[in-house]
Amino acid sequence: MRTHPLILFDFDGTLADSFHLFLDAWTHAAQRHGFRAVDTTDLDRLRRMSARDIVVEAGLSLWKLPAVVATMRGYVRERADEVKLFDGVPEALHALKVEGVQIGIVTSNARDTVERVLGDDLRPLIDQWGCGASLFGKAAKTRRVMKAAGATAARTVSVGDELRDLDVAQALGLDFVAVAWGYTAPDRFAGLPGVRLCATPADLPTVVLPS
Repeated sequence: MRTHPLILFDFDGTLADSFHLFLDAWTHAAQRHGFRAVDTTDLDRLRRMSARDIVVEAGLSLWKLPAVVATMRGYVRERADEVKLFDGVPEALHALKVEGVQIGIVTSNARDTVERVLGDDLRPLIDQWGCGASLFGKAAKTRRVMKAAGATAARTVSVGDELRDLDVAQALGLDFVAVAWGYTAPDRFAGLPGVRLCATPADLPTVVLPS
């Protein structure tokens, strides 16, 4: 029996406007764990870099990453009420459910934080949860979510705002939709093979499920 299509969303920068909080959390973690904070005067350049390149530039040792991610996750949890969904996201999620798709979220953020931001209206729309991924551990979370959903790669679309989201999609053979309003500058995705670029949240249903 064919499963309904599975649409996998990243959360921060894709569904939720949390960039300001990410910068604060990074600075907090940098002070605690001893690496360089983000230079907020150079955000345009940083938005064209991969997460791995930013980690290297910050002088952050890979062995520290689990502790750093845990610190940032806890910081965001305490300030989750400051995070809002991008305009048009609630309507897009409802429109996708009308089309009969399964919706999943794969994120480094904690599930309780994600649920608080989604609220009572949107929380029931999420069929599959893959929360708490390590910084470079989204592929494993994605595989588990796909298995739980009974979804094949051919019937799964990944939606994200970072180059690491694209890397996971390519590694797993998934169609990828890059959003133009997220952490990564949209021109970093322009012209890449197999990538569809979505200009606004209102366009998500059309771009994710092209006729």
